[in-house]
Amino acid sequence: MVLLPEKSRYDAEGLHAETPPNFRFKNLSQSLQESQLGRATFYHNITEVHGFQCVDQTSYAGHIGLKGDSDSSPRRSFFWYFEAENEATTAPVILTIGGGPGTSAMMNTLWGQSPCLATEDGLVDNAHRWTEHHNLLALDHPMGTGFSYGSMVNNSRSAAYDVYDFLQKFFVLFPHLTRNKFVISGGSYGGVHVPNIATVIHEQNQLLARGAGQPRAVHINLEALILSNPLSNPKAHWTWLLHYRCTLHSIYNATTCRDLHARLSACLESIDMAFDIPTRPNRRAALELCSELNAGDTHGVDTEDIRRTCDPDSDPQSPTGCHPEFAWVEGTNIFANGSAVRRALGLAPELNFTGLNLDVNRAFSAEGDLMRPHHLLYPPLLSAGIRLLHYVGAQDANCAWPGVFSFLKLLQTPFQAAFLAAPDVPWPSEDVATVRTVGNGSGAGSMAYILVKEAGHFTVKDQPALAKKIVEHWIADEAFFDSQNGKKGT
Repeated sequence: MVLLPEKSRYDAEGLHAETPPNFRFKNLSQSLQESQLGRATFYHNITEVHGFQCVDQTSYAGHIGLKGDSDSSPRRSFFWYFEAENEATTAPVILTIGGGPGTSAMMNTLWGQSPCLATEDGLVDNAHRWTEHHNLLALDHPMGTGFSYGSMVNNSRSAAYDVYDFLQKFFVLFPHLTRNKFVISGGSYGGVHVPNIATVIHEQNQLLARGAGQPRAVHINLEALILSNPLSNPKAHWTWLLHYRCTLHSIYNATTCRDLHARLSACLESIDMAFDIPTRPNRRAALELCSELNAGDTHGVDTEDIRRTCDPDSDPQSPTGCHPEFAWVEGTNIFANGSAVRRALGLAPELNFTGLNLDVNRAFSAEGDLMRPHHLLYPPLLSAGIRLLHYVGAQDANCAWPGVFSFLKLLQTPFQAAFLAAPDVPWPSEDVATVRTVGNGSGAGSMAYILVKEAGHFTVKDQPALAKKIVEHWIADEAFFDSQNGKKGT
């Protein structure tokens, strides 16, 4: 049994009551009595994190109870929030989540985004942290992922409402951040999560503007989305998957390619059926048929980075054979029971952590959640002025770049014609990426696609300096380099 702290209360007419003794509001410009949510009651247990050499700035971690949460049936999301090193009170907030579904946000967070970098020996300083100019909010999403625990959901839309609920309560705790730009970042299955989260936020913002929506909720200043090697459109993904694995690269042998190409049309027809008649059986059938195309023998090649091979003796259900970083994060020096990191985060030793929760993964698969046209959520967001960036590692055969590029070209948005006509501009000097960007003004653009030649599924891990530069320029809406509008860089 997990031993849990008691529920805390917030009173709009007085100061916060029953605050855990290890929680202090530091450098916050408003107190809880100024919260726009007024009187509200919800579980929270937050710790101000100390004891890490790699975290110089203020950092908080903990759990917030979501809708339906109770002591007997908990629903509690875990987050780790890092204040920006510069001008934290006005710096943009980046919400970062994992993929999977069921992969902890702590992976990308500790693989390159946060001030702390996961190594085999524990956490060390990260020279390429995103927190120099941005507040970073890492959220274990959906429920059951990472350190989040309690009753789970099985689809991305319901999970997105959980994020909206979490954010409204997070802004009760950190009300000064409601004025800041808000950016959502994710990759892989984040290509499903991110557009759904953004859509729910946008819809609720519209309701609030009309005087409706959740009582006393705050407007979230959703500015931009950042996607890394996402899978948003399953039909585009599987249309081009074998082209990548058989034609562009010899990941499958000729016999396997011939066999799987014969099954491709059935896969694509089943996706059409799932889109046209969106029942659970149709989605499940499409997922089962199309998953066969992923099952060819790669002879040890890591499909998430085709330059590498995986440990042949590893558990095929575990990511650690191809990514030892999973074991580092779960291991003794970071999130394992008894570690100094867990103690600093205020986590109970009874609380389990897994980098990839297969129960969450199975629940979403059983619902066939992937087999929905999630990519169609992007055009309304772009039309509303919410900017969209995809930066994609070219060495990834899991969410391969041809499928991503294909669905972006076919999106019917205000920028489609310009995007189709735009040149692929070589990244100057480093020659590790090309950029295609369109939109209003001369900055980073409203819709951008960057192909990173020397990265796999996790660009933040493979090219951390480049990832940081891309993210900083995108959020600031500054050109990625001086010559991106056509002339060869130097």
